[in-house]
Amino acid sequence: MIIDNHVHVGWFTDGYHSPKEIWFSEMAAGVDGMAVASTSTCAELYKDVCRELRELIRFGGEKVHPILWLTPRMLKLNYPLPYMLHSKIKWQGIKLHFESHPEWSKNRTLLNKALDVAKLLDVPVLLHTGNFEVSHAGRFKDVIQDHSEQTFILAHGRPIEEAIDVLLSCSNTYVDTAFMPMSDLQKLVEEGLTDRILFGTDAPINKVFFKEIDTSMYIRDTINQTYKILGDKADGVFSRCIYGE
Repeated sequence: MIIDNHVHVGWFTDGYHSPKEIWFSEMAAGVDGMAVASTSTCAELYKDVCRELRELIRFGGEKVHPILWLTPRMLKLNYPLPYMLHSKIKWQGIKLHFESHPEWSKNRTLLNKALDVAKLLDVPVLLHTGNFEVSHAGRFKDVIQDHSEQTFILAHGRPIEEAIDVLLSCSNTYVDTAFMPMSDLQKLVEEGLTDRILFGTDAPINKVFFKEIDTSMYIRDTINQTYKILGDKADGVFSRCIYGE
């Protein structure tokens, strides 16, 4: 059983990635289920987001775990959030991206509203972590500790030392391995954090960086590299999914 906990669909900087493309790329790579957020959210294309997730669900049913990517604009306007929440899509996670939407870091009231949405839906919060300071894993430690009753996922685990510190300090936190260097994954294993790791690939964003590599091939290669690091602990990580629990 392999669950890809970090997948995208929709419009991105390199063009459009259809639900059909994503579904068959993941299945061809041997993936059994996926957690998916639509990058069309960044263009505030709410109808496209819902259409894309519905189509993926038609392909995979319960194998698809829809993630609702929230933007500040969605919470400021009257219609986007109700539209998404009443779309008959069973959202199983909330995603926040502080690099794409830096207002989250400047407006704690707005951030708390986003976390309230996750609390209302009773779903985990996926936090993008990256190389820009606004999205460093350590920046989220206070927020995570202040909301100890909620579950958080540090997407990518960057910088890895900060991600490890948060994981060791906050038992309500996981990390996904999307675009994670194998050396960082090794550090998580050495810290005894294997049971807090969620396997993820960030497909099809790989096409931005590795245009010549087929997405299913990229996913298979990521699976194989991850197996080499995790050894006999691989099956537990690959089958782990906290979305929809």
